[in-house]
Amino acid sequence: MTSLALLVPAGAAVASVEAPAASIRVASAPWDPENAPPSKFIKKVTETKTTENLNLRTKPSTSASSYGIMPKGTIVAPTGQTSGSWKQVNWGSKTGWASGTYMTTRTYTKDESVRYMTGFTEIYETSAMSHHIGGVNFRTQVSLLEVKGSLAHIKTAYYHGWVPLDRVATKRPAIQYRYVKTSGSVYTHWDPAKSSYAGRIHYGDRYEYRRWVGSTRRDEIKVNGKWVWTSTTDRPVVKYQYRYAQKTGNVYSAADQNKSSVVGTIQKGTKVRWGAWDSKNRRDEILLDGKWVWSGVTDRNYPLPTVTNVSNYARFTTKKITLLSQPASGYKTVGTVPKGMKVIVTHEAEGGWARAWLGDTGGWVKTSDNLRVHGPYSVAVYGTLRTGQSAYGIMGGFQQKNLDQRIANSSLYQLWNRNWTFLTNGPKTVVAEQFQYSDARGPAMLSKLDAYESQLKYNGQPMYTRQKVTMKDRSQSWTYKTTPYSEKVVKNSGRYISSGDFLKRS
Repeated sequence: MTSLALLVPAGAAVASVEAPAASIRVASAPWDPENAPPSKFIKKVTETKTTENLNLRTKPSTSASSYGIMPKGTIVAPTGQTSGSWKQVNWGSKTGWASGTYMTTRTYTKDESVRYMTGFTEIYETSAMSHHIGGVNFRTQVSLLEVKGSLAHIKTAYYHGWVPLDRVATKRPAIQYRYVKTSGSVYTHWDPAKSSYAGRIHYGDRYEYRRWVGSTRRDEIKVNGKWVWTSTTDRPVVKYQYRYAQKTGNVYSAADQNKSSVVGTIQKGTKVRWGAWDSKNRRDEILLDGKWVWSGVTDRNYPLPTVTNVSNYARFTTKKITLLSQPASGYKTVGTVPKGMKVIVTHEAEGGWARAWLGDTGGWVKTSDNLRVHGPYSVAVYGTLRTGQSAYGIMGGFQQKNLDQRIANSSLYQLWNRNWTFLTNGPKTVVAEQFQYSDARGPAMLSKLDAYESQLKYNGQPMYTRQKVTMKDRSQSWTYKTTPYSEKVVKNSGRYISSGDFLKRS
């Protein structure tokens, strides 16, 4: 059972076990003779005691030798043999004769084992059930003194009296529990007119249960070792609820903003157990560092991180990703993006979130394991491979094409033939088109392009090789550019294209 701080005023009394008969509803099943406890529950005992100090003799005669003197009140066991007024008895390990005049015999019933109450039950003075003298609680251990029909004579720590026999069991019933369905107060008595405030219990807690008073609709539960009364508990299990601090803020001693003081702070993102919501003051009751306090900065969902507007940059998806409406898990899906696609990131948020766009579809995704800088099957092309040019047909089968891209830190030269353009290192950018291929098509496409670009040679050496380049949008793709050897050739002998959009010539 969860232990909570229970505030009990000094000198306040915990509810008495007695209650007026009219105030307690006790469900009593009809007595079933066929299922009644057998008579062996009660044992009849015949007991013989000495009334004076008495000799135990070897023979039924005052002149016979004595085994010893049995003190007054000694319990002896008659063997059934008699001789006049003499009786043969067993006293410990000795068997002898003593005067029956100084012995008394009585027969009474004796309980052979303890019993337990199956529910709160009223006790009556006589078997006529006419004079109510108190009550005994659920699971209380009692002594069974006598059975009379459907009634049982029991003895408790406070009373002995009569109860229905079906309220008495040989085995102790299992503990019953109740769960707090609404945070609220507990009291010292079942009767509101006789009770005082004894503390507060919170949503979801479980407490041992003892009885229910129908007239005032209060359960008796055990809180911090004391039996108290409440109307906020019930049988069904209630699970804890939690709240998150949406921002760093103060916590207070009470819900009322005019009657509370600051008792601490809570940090943004802290998860705490929830107890209650005060709509008037707009504060949650929360369990923070082992104490129940009140906060105006908590809510059900994990707090949204701080969003930063960034200069747009591009990334490639490492797998099929789901875009969310907010930078936090659990929010609705606003779209999906296939693996290998190039997306544009426009915003970032705490916790590694990025707002990514594919065309007009945008949403939030975790950057780790979802986005990467280099597209393994992304190729940036210029010259004869671009749209509308002679070799463009080679670029078929792509899953995405981006026009008007720029390769960063590059220059463009023209050498001998008007169609021979060479990409070199340089201080500017070069307009390109960018093609993204799937995992299935990518390897074959790269092999095809490698073969195509290796055809152009000078002095037996290739003029182009496939290299990884950084784009103006900070993504990385493959492209075909000069080797260290061919770059010297084109820069020494070629024409530098310094202005104009050479790629868009007809």
